[in-house]
Amino acid sequence: MAKSDESSAGRVSQQLGENPELLPTQPLAGEPKENARDISQFTPKQRILAAALKLFVEQGYFRTNVPDLSRESQCSVGSIYHNFKNKEEVARALYTEGIIAFRQALFQSLSSVNEAEPFVKKIVIAFLQFSEMNHQLSRYLWLSRHNEFLSGIIHHPTRVGFDPLGRKLTRIIRKGVRDGEIRDLKANIIWSVLFGVPVGYVRDWLDGYNEALPSEVAETIAELCWRSLKSQ
Repeated sequence: MAKSDESSAGRVSQQLGENPELLPTQPLAGEPKENARDISQFTPKQRILAAALKLFVEQGYFRTNVPDLSRESQCSVGSIYHNFKNKEEVARALYTEGIIAFRQALFQSLSSVNEAEPFVKKIVIAFLQFSEMNHQLSRYLWLSRHNEFLSGIIHHPTRVGFDPLGRKLTRIIRKGVRDGEIRDLKANIIWSVLFGVPVGYVRDWLDGYNEALPSEVAETIAELCWRSLKSQ
């Protein structure tokens, strides 16, 4: 992404992170349609990405075309091609913004946590809460088969990474292992517990197999994750 796009990306991810369900072209929850927000307060790129999130989730990537994005975002087709090379680039930008929003939310929830046990529990709880609060974005991140429509390398949202979340994760886990609080396991196993367990629950919830909201089981799942990682 070009440098000029990065600041725009930050603004869009901030919007998505706060609540991607409240799209620029929709009224606020509980409001009548005539109270839809003035979309002029959003940039064309924000409106296009918000429209893409709604349409890709509701009708699928392959059933969505550029005229659909134009109608939903209230941006001209020319404006879409001015901001994005093609539909795949829209999908990739949306995926990137979703990852940024997800990881920033987790990092912010951990800002004052520096001990192994509360850290492990908090990251699992934050994961589950984010997924519940950001339902459409979670469907796009966790249920869409991105390898079917995105070319090249697709970075997973839960990779370790070198961003603030990744650095803090690495530091706290290593310290926990050195201090004898966390079992000396391979990193991929630890990551599978921290992220694989909550994402498994979220996927089944999004698919309708789990009835309880993620927030309702968050503390239980966090406790189980900690028990599986802590030293005996």
